[in-house]
Amino acid sequence: MAFDKKSIRAIIFDYGNTLIEFSRKQVVVCDAALADVLEKHFGKPDFDRLSAIRDRNRLAPYSGDPPLYRENNLVEITTTMIQELYGVEPSPEQLAEILRSRFEVFVRIVRAEPEVFDLLDRLAERYKLGLLSNYPDGDAIRESLAKTGLEDYFKAVVVSADINLVKPHPVPFITILDQLRVRADQAVLVGDNWLADVQGGKRAGLHVVIMRQWETPEKLPRKPGDFEPDVAIGNLSELEALLL
Repeated sequence: MAFDKKSIRAIIFDYGNTLIEFSRKQVVVCDAALADVLEKHFGKPDFDRLSAIRDRNRLAPYSGDPPLYRENNLVEITTTMIQELYGVEPSPEQLAEILRSRFEVFVRIVRAEPEVFDLLDRLAERYKLGLLSNYPDGDAIRESLAKTGLEDYFKAVVVSADINLVKPHPVPFITILDQLRVRADQAVLVGDNWLADVQGGKRAGLHVVIMRQWETPEKLPRKPGDFEPDVAIGNLSELEALLL
């Protein structure tokens, strides 16, 4: 192991595909719910085109040379999606209902398994816990944390939507470290995304554990010179041996 757990004061978790599953299976459910509300207002969408637009939007914050790592604006990308699919401009009322539907399906499908609570119970006795998530709707993340009962474990929650920047930009890491009041070398980041979590966390000076339990929807390849994680695990339960 590349870090000494005696020097660690905080554990910072990614959310999707780390504490909860949010792999292609959940993405398909969200896309289907979006298709339903679009059909209500504009007619049945071409589902393949809709899925392609959604995939493009997920990767948009990482595009550019160099990338700006700007988080998507939900109003803007939803308006553009409707324009592309139907050639019309949505009304404010239509847009509000579509965004509400997106929020509701995310909160509905998110679930945390009992073993996650058991692990967080034990970790919280020794460490400060934080959550650092890339997602374009901070309210949806917080509502899902409240619904699952996970919110009480975290001393700090930082969502990319709230600061308009996604990991691997340094600002999300600086923000949560400041809120937890720990130095980067006193924190371990646990995440699943090679660019956002491993590269972002290592560049920010954190120790990084990558988890490979679920398939990450964002396909972001390795590049020459990339950092390696301190540890790779196949299941969240493996953190017990590393940190307790």
